[in-house]
Amino acid sequence: MTAKTVYRTTTKGTAEVAAKPGALKPGMKGLLAAVGVKASAESLRIKFPKAGDIEAALTQLARDGYVEPLPAEPVAAKPKPAAVAGSLENLFNEKPKEPTIHQLKMAEGTISGARRLKAGYQISIVNRPGRPLVPRGGSGQKHVVLVIDGHEAEALETARGMMLGGFDVRGAGTKVEIVAALGKQPLPDLIIMDVDLPDAVGLDLLGKFREHDELKETPIIVVTARAERDDIVAALAYGATGYLNKPIKADALLRHVKDALGIP
Repeated sequence: MTAKTVYRTTTKGTAEVAAKPGALKPGMKGLLAAVGVKASAESLRIKFPKAGDIEAALTQLARDGYVEPLPAEPVAAKPKPAAVAGSLENLFNEKPKEPTIHQLKMAEGTISGARRLKAGYQISIVNRPGRPLVPRGGSGQKHVVLVIDGHEAEALETARGMMLGGFDVRGAGTKVEIVAALGKQPLPDLIIMDVDLPDAVGLDLLGKFREHDELKETPIIVVTARAERDDIVAALAYGATGYLNKPIKADALLRHVKDALGIP
């Protein structure tokens, strides 16, 4: 047994605690009473810092039948990509939670210094992580980029730029294609998405990604022709890691993707 082994009092132990005087010495009986329905040597040492070898005492109590180890709790299996895709397919039928006032204020603050040009807002916002993100496929593997764009020519251009930049690329333009792309291993390390999609509302999709356990931390860069302030604020409030205006040159997009992944 280890210091982290969790014990519970047995029927015999409960009877011993109630017995007067009982078979155990006061110190051991006090420890037995402290075990109750759930305790470990680690937790009991915090309660009784001046006690002796609590781990050995618990082991002895277990040998004598006064306590027993609790069965180990099953570790929840990490969802496989196919399960992630399936759960997202169900989520497509639901609206995401609306951004909170705090999230909207944070988004407003992010674009407060944006330059306004004659053609509208030229936005290049990408948050860089504190450390490089390791590919989900494992160290030494290429990062996987999922390109979600309903405009075929633009999607192909983006995919080509990413492949030339050394990334593995998947593409999707519809809900069915998005689900299929997320059913492959490994899950994407970064998502580039337009908000104008043929059969889905891009912001709803972004919000659902952020509500999903396996995708909520995935960098998501919105690359779209929309450049109105409300569109930018909404995307950032829903959880976009970055927001870029179309058209954007391949080398500039590649630089922003690397920034979002924290890689040189």
